Amino acid sequence: MIEPEYLRFLRTLDSDEVLPGVRKLANLVLANVDELASLGTYQGQRVKKMVALAQANWDALSIDIQSLPEMTAEKTSPITQIKSMEVGPFRGFSRQEVFDLESHLVLIYGPNGTGKSSFCEALEYSLLGNVAEAESKRFRDQGNYLKNAHVNHFSTPVVIGLNEQGAEVEIEANEELFRFCFVEKNRIDNFSRIAAQAPAKQTELISTLFGLDSFNEFVRNFTSEFDPKYIDLTGFKAAQLAQKRQALSGSQQQIATNNAELQRLNIEEQTLATQYRDGTTFGQLVFELNGDDENAGAIHRIETDLQQPQASKNNLTINALQTLGGSISSGLSELELKQKDLENASQEVSYKNLYEAVVQLQSSSPEHCPACKTPLTQVSVNPYGNANEELQKLQHLAELQKTAQQLQQNVSRWLLDLSQILNACLTFLPQNNAIRNFHISPGSQIDIGWWYSLQQQLADGFTPWRHLESQIKYLEEADKKTDQEAQIRSTKQADLNRLRWFKEQITVLETRRNTAKQAIIAAQKAITSFDTENAQLIADVEAEHTKVQRNQEIAVSYKSFVERLNAYKNRLPSQLIADLGDLVVRLYNAFNRYDSEADKLASVQLPLSQNQRLGITFLKDPSALFDALHILSEGHIRCLGLAILLAKNVKERCSVLIFDDPVNAIDDEHRRAIRETLFVDDFFKGCQIILAVHGEEFFNNTHQLLGKSQSLASQSYIFLSSAGEGHIQVDSLRRPKNYVLAARELYAQGEYRDALMSARRALENLCEKTWFHYGKHSDKKDSLISVSRRSPSAPWDLRALAENLRSKLNRSQSNIPNKELIVSALTAVLGQDGRNAYWSYLNKGTHDETDLPEFDQHTVNEVISALESLDSALSGGSGI
Repeated sequence: MIEPEYLRFLRTLDSDEVLPGVRKLANLVLANVDELASLGTYQGQRVKKMVALAQANWDALSIDIQSLPEMTAEKTSPITQIKSMEVGPFRGFSRQEVFDLESHLVLIYGPNGTGKSSFCEALEYSLLGNVAEAESKRFRDQGNYLKNAHVNHFSTPVVIGLNEQGAEVEIEANEELFRFCFVEKNRIDNFSRIAAQAPAKQTELISTLFGLDSFNEFVRNFTSEFDPKYIDLTGFKAAQLAQKRQALSGSQQQIATNNAELQRLNIEEQTLATQYRDGTTFGQLVFELNGDDENAGAIHRIETDLQQPQASKNNLTINALQTLGGSISSGLSELELKQKDLENASQEVSYKNLYEAVVQLQSSSPEHCPACKTPLTQVSVNPYGNANEELQKLQHLAELQKTAQQLQQNVSRWLLDLSQILNACLTFLPQNNAIRNFHISPGSQIDIGWWYSLQQQLADGFTPWRHLESQIKYLEEADKKTDQEAQIRSTKQADLNRLRWFKEQITVLETRRNTAKQAIIAAQKAITSFDTENAQLIADVEAEHTKVQRNQEIAVSYKSFVERLNAYKNRLPSQLIADLGDLVVRLYNAFNRYDSEADKLASVQLPLSQNQRLGITFLKDPSALFDALHILSEGHIRCLGLAILLAKNVKERCSVLIFDDPVNAIDDEHRRAIRETLFVDDFFKGCQIILAVHGEEFFNNTHQLLGKSQSLASQSYIFLSSAGEGHIQVDSLRRPKNYVLAARELYAQGEYRDALMSARRALENLCEKTWFHYGKHSDKKDSLISVSRRSPSAPWDLRALAENLRSKLNRSQSNIPNKELIVSALTAVLGQDGRNAYWSYLNKGTHDETDLPEFDQHTVNEVISALESLDSALSGGSGI
């Protein structure tokens, strides 16, 4: 498994992102994988060999990863099943044996040591190109493991398969395609034993299950990096020179520091140039800003522009003028109306003035009449009270006078504003201005006549007001241009500020560069004398430099190579079991179908990384997560390991499942359920199963489970003891192991007693199948099967069981598949009234009695025919 898995690792390096040196080392390891695999970390054996190989071959090593078949999301098998295998000499086969395997089920039975593993290893070598057991037993040369000891050589087995068109093709070894076709008992054993080991060891669960132990060990024996004691990474001469240069460390540090400063300046200068404008160099930036003797720089040009005087704004608008003119016109009109109203009420105005005068005298003569000095107590009318009352009556005159006064003030203010607008026009447009004669000097009184004069037509046919409007429009447009120029000026000022900031940064950088250069020159002068005195040593260091550089490249490449190799190893478990959780649960529960529902799994959390545990939850409480290795028995842990391997086989849609000895891998309690999972359930429909077992009962029970039809269609071989011969003794199944088939064959040979013995066994097996069939399909309202036996260890009374089954099936209202056929077959065996000769034949054919009358051929045939009908009915009903 080392080389195939290593080849898959190489695929991950076939990328330009991987250092060329890493690919060189990967190719070097591939070329020497067998030799390196035999070396460990003891006394640096592996790392010393790697250093020697790398130094000797470095320049000649290819940086190209050898061409490998691409991995596909769905692997398509070139075959649908295996048809035959020619094997030998090979392991236990000293000469050639030919196996006909053209069946969807091939059963191999033989006691331990009869050669079943040699048969499976022949398939493994033919399909995968290697045998995992050879690596686990430290056979680096697999030929030594595979050769037959008696003839001292081996030949590659020839395996023929059928493709999708049904044509025969010779199968070529393809580890990538067939790796998950094999289920080995040793891996399941190791998987179960890990439960008792340290928690750190449990992280290798999945790797162990999929046979990656040898690959993991191979990876672990690479140290993380080269120890300098095995490879010169600094240079001996360089160390001598460095020691001598210690005295010059200050100058050297100055050079190094200032060279680093120059490198930083290169970056900072380019960053500044890019900040100024993308694609600009630092030199272009300096030239654009400062210019030269013939070309002014951008800063000078903008400064010149900004020194030009800026035009003043008049802030005059035609809208404001027209609004002011409208206010003056409407104000004069309203004022004229108010003044006419006051003229019309002139007499009332006089009385109002009189009453106001009386009210004002009240404070100086509050007790006497202001006119006649008569005490107020003696007058007929109180003058003060009367004056107040009359003033109340004349209140509207006060409002009218106030309004007229306010209008007068407003008009005066508006006329002043208008005169200022007119004066502003004369200020901004002094030459030959048509409204020059309407100028109002500051502080002069403006009368209404001036306003009306603006409405009089001049000699040019226009009124002064029209001239004023025209000039205001012109000045308003001039203000807009001034605003635009101010905006442009503001933008230029911002640009100037920005350019001045860049100039300041340029000055700083140029100063730093000059300082660094001067420091380097000074330090180099100090070193010059040293270089002269140590010229020969310096030359030796230069000569040594190439070798050290190569060693450093090897060391860096090795470290990266080992990191990638370990990362690949650590990822393998998660890649192998991705998306298997649900299928593992279904298979595990199928293996434990006879356990209580509470003991079945609800989910399984397969470990995807180091330090993760194998977690499970049960149907009785799916929220409670347990450590599977802590809570499950060894038998259940084995079931879980087998479920993972079989789930991978199903997930990969493998056309073949090859299982070496499930009897050793699985405990007695689960064998029946595992047989039903393999041969009854739908998990492996369409998949050829090749099963090698050492348990005769497992072999026999499998034939009974298959039923007559499938048992007849299967291929079976028995491996016998070699009896001192150096060759595996292979015997085809001379007599069917299925009891119904055996009974029919013995009948055909005229051996009626033995035929009835097999028939009796067939009925025992079929009654048990009928019981399971009834339990699976009956309703809760149906009666339970009830039979008696003499002691807890005694077998069921077969006739009582058969009669009870027939009775309960016949009365059941459930839709039990093939119920009538099953009842009819049981009735044929038992007899309608229980008094036919069939049952006595079954008993007499089983027990040894002397002087028995001859068995009637027709009766024996009827018994076997009834059993064949029962077998067919049960096979159709159970899906077998």
